[in-house]
Amino acid sequence: MRFEIITLFPDYFGQSLRQSLIGKAVDKKLFEIKIINPRDFATDKHRTVDDTPFGGGGGMVMMLEPLDRCLQSLGYSPRSDQTQKSKRDRIILTSAAGKKLDQARAIGYSLCDRLTIICGHYLGIDERTTQLYDMDELSIGDYILTGGEPAALVVVDAVARLIPKVLGNFESALKDSYMDQLLGAPSYTRPAEYKGLKVPEALLSGNHKEIEKFRRFEALKKCVQNRPDLLKGADLTDDEIEYIRTIDDKIEL
Repeated sequence: MRFEIITLFPDYFGQSLRQSLIGKAVDKKLFEIKIINPRDFATDKHRTVDDTPFGGGGGMVMMLEPLDRCLQSLGYSPRSDQTQKSKRDRIILTSAAGKKLDQARAIGYSLCDRLTIICGHYLGIDERTTQLYDMDELSIGDYILTGGEPAALVVVDAVARLIPKVLGNFESALKDSYMDQLLGAPSYTRPAEYKGLKVPEALLSGNHKEIEKFRRFEALKKCVQNRPDLLKGADLTDDEIEYIRTIDDKIEL
């Protein structure tokens, strides 16, 4: 797989993408990451990529022309051109107005051959870019950032960890929070007791059926406390619904 990040601030990614599992995966060539500066596709001596918005108001807008030339250099074709190379090549625009990134979308993107991420900036990009090219507008949350670079890092991390061999133990990815529309259960490690705080007995029992039940119920408790909205889409047994009611009998399921 190949990630391409189009950003006005390429240095932002210098250290971030060399850390932890992502950096190790790049070294092992499990996927590629290329950083592209749209200023390289400007035509004036100042390498201008932004301008004031039509209609007035404060702020600046990323210009269409440099982005158009940039995307064409990467082999993308406008919507009107049917020579697009692969449906598994996807363009993502980081945008506060986009659809929210969730685990299901991360899984879908992990099956692509290439993701090209445009880091939005200023007031955003000229809207005609989204009309000219087939792209997904994507948000990582209901808040505003100074630019799309942090969001691009989140997208890369969420997707890359799902690529085979990136995680040492892929089973851990299968049990991640949100994989089954629930939050993850609490985790514990040694020592079994510390300052009077003990690891739950169920986890020490060696009974795998009881351990799985304990983890499932603890995940449900986390959802009730922190993200009750997730429970509406969860596949719950009668026992699990009854357990949830003991925590909060007013919750909507």
